[in-house]
Amino acid sequence: MMAFDKAFSKIRDFFNYQRKPSKRRVIGVACGTVFMALGFDVFFLQQSLFKQLLIEEEKSELPPPFDPFNVQERVDHDKNPVGRLITVRERETIMELLGESPEKPYTLVIGEMPLVILHDTAGEIDSVTLHSQKQYSRGPLGDGITAYIPRNGEVIITRPAFFTPDRPTATAYEKGLDFLDESQRNRSLRTIWLTLDPKTRQANLRKAITELDPSFVQFTNRAALWLSASSEQAFEAWQSRNHHSLDGAKTTAIWAMGNLCQKVLEEHQTAIALVPSPQSAAQLRQTCQRVNPTLQANRTRVGSSVNVELIQQRGSDCFTADAQVRIYNSLDGAVQIPANRAVPLMLNNGEAYTDSQYDALKTFYLKSVLAAGRFPQMVTHYWLDQGLGKAIGDHCDPRGLNLTKVYSLISDALNHPPGTIYGIKPQYGQNPQKGDNIWWSEAILGSKPRSLTDQASLSAP
Repeated sequence: MMAFDKAFSKIRDFFNYQRKPSKRRVIGVACGTVFMALGFDVFFLQQSLFKQLLIEEEKSELPPPFDPFNVQERVDHDKNPVGRLITVRERETIMELLGESPEKPYTLVIGEMPLVILHDTAGEIDSVTLHSQKQYSRGPLGDGITAYIPRNGEVIITRPAFFTPDRPTATAYEKGLDFLDESQRNRSLRTIWLTLDPKTRQANLRKAITELDPSFVQFTNRAALWLSASSEQAFEAWQSRNHHSLDGAKTTAIWAMGNLCQKVLEEHQTAIALVPSPQSAAQLRQTCQRVNPTLQANRTRVGSSVNVELIQQRGSDCFTADAQVRIYNSLDGAVQIPANRAVPLMLNNGEAYTDSQYDALKTFYLKSVLAAGRFPQMVTHYWLDQGLGKAIGDHCDPRGLNLTKVYSLISDALNHPPGTIYGIKPQYGQNPQKGDNIWWSEAILGSKPRSLTDQASLSAP
């Protein structure tokens, strides 16, 4: 019990007292936190212990200024609840707003900061296609999107288990490409596969998959096909002809290799048992050491993130000048942009998104709060790809999203102070090197939204 009490104290400190690191550190919290080291079991996520935390928060009337459970005062003061545990009062408010049962079990995302990653579809998707995603979005199958928000109508939730590592990635950040680029990762994984003893290669792959989740073992042959492919181009050619029969191949293979590498690096004898010679064991360990940070970041980040797609018109994607469009359209394989010129987004009364979408995004965030047990950080795909010091992608979505408006809807719903932020502090523009974290073109979208400071001053009595 003494060890448990000490661990419990560390949890309080992590989630509350140290809950507001810099915006870059919030995104990239290092793997291997105290929670992973202590190996908490599932019982920690159940109602009794988490409820104790919440009740203690509500009972704290006049704690010292540094007390991590002085929650309401801290929110009023810094207007940033991101990362902290929700209180009983907040939970009850959200449950009432969502019409959820008060008996719903508590959950808690531990380790990395939980993220709500915002995207747009860069093109209209019809209702039939959206609903078909539900059929294929399970485990390693389908895509890594949790929900689609159409311009009008119901939200399509394709992955009801919000924070789970058992889904494909939806961003370069989730892939861990800030550690190793994708082509190097893929070559390393295929090298590991070829290093394994051919006689037991398939059996070890099956074992690694079964240890993660026995229901995924049916994808062993698909994973072996991806690992055996001579190149990514060769596999993609197969997949284009046999999409559903190869869906989940890469994701399952990456999970399995991550599991296998972790064991190889923890126990020297494991490497020797997997390969035909001692020299091969050394090569296996060396390759695992190179690729392991990417693989572990992948599992950790996917398990602490949810992705939501806002249905949006295509327009000219991230291009705002005719010359940019013409260069793009001249590339092999480019999906042609109409009229070979910059095409504005189809705006709704001057806005890129409808009121229905803004309200649905507010609701999705509140669902994510319940699922995480903490306030997740909202962040754009654009910022994850291009704004964290190292460009690992070129996405600019969600284009033209008024995140300030989203924050206002959430703070109104929770009765938090005006100007409260629930993620990145919005900075609108097209220069992530200067801190722009929401893609905004005034030529296409008009004037930038008011700042949070302006919003709060307008709301002040």
